Amino acid sequence: MIKRQTTINRIFKLAGIGLHTGREVTLEFLPRREPGIAFVHKGCLIPARYDKVADTRLSTQIAENGSSVATIEHLMAAFYFSGITNCLVYIDGPEVPIMDGSAWEFYHELWRAGVYEFPETGVYLKVLRPVEVRNNDAYVKVKPLNTFDITMTIEFRPPVGRQKKRVMDVENAISIINSRTFGFLEELEAIQKAGLAKGASLDNAVAIGEDSIVNPQGLRYKKELVNHKILDLIGDFYTCGYRMLGRVEAHKTGHYLNNLLLREIFSDPDNYAIY
Repeated sequence: MIKRQTTINRIFKLAGIGLHTGREVTLEFLPRREPGIAFVHKGCLIPARYDKVADTRLSTQIAENGSSVATIEHLMAAFYFSGITNCLVYIDGPEVPIMDGSAWEFYHELWRAGVYEFPETGVYLKVLRPVEVRNNDAYVKVKPLNTFDITMTIEFRPPVGRQKKRVMDVENAISIINSRTFGFLEELEAIQKAGLAKGASLDNAVAIGEDSIVNPQGLRYKKELVNHKILDLIGDFYTCGYRMLGRVEAHKTGHYLNNLLLREIFSDPDNYAIY
């Protein structure tokens, strides 16, 4: 269990294709003394914080002073799983590269960089009262618990159907880190007409056809799709700036509701404690 604030031990770079822009993007990771994760784009520092989230359509995008960085959720989840609380990420494009569609490559490179521990604490957000947000039949709620426990349910048309998974030991859930983003082929054309998903391919996403998974190697895990929704939630929640402690129950949630829950938690100081 992480006790103190941390950063990476050395500078390193990663490059890849943006999922929505299809452009090559380079990231440079630098140690940071100040608390929190932040991106630097076009000379502007953008804290990776819930109150800087400007768009939640198909990804989580943060913005500050006219600059923005999209698709941060997988990298944020990698920071969570790596135990890194403080880091600067210089980025030369408008979105974080999709890599293989999971958080694995980010996690692996952060692990290789190593962890430097500071004496300061203040890394946990403990939920003190139940908090819930809803949108029609979709919801995400959290109640007090001394660990981070997630139950996620998704519902899509066949061949996905309804999937449910509970993760009680989130910090060691390797199958979550390694689960890829996914999409339905019939939705891809409309998304691309909207100027998004230009970099999508079978190398970085699970493609769902009429009645089967299109990827030749199939799924990495039987519950890879619900796993990935848990990964997204963890990445979105890490924009609170802390490692959350609470019992989370989520049903058909997405980036919008994940961010809305954080805003609801922070709307009342009686909802949480930091330590």
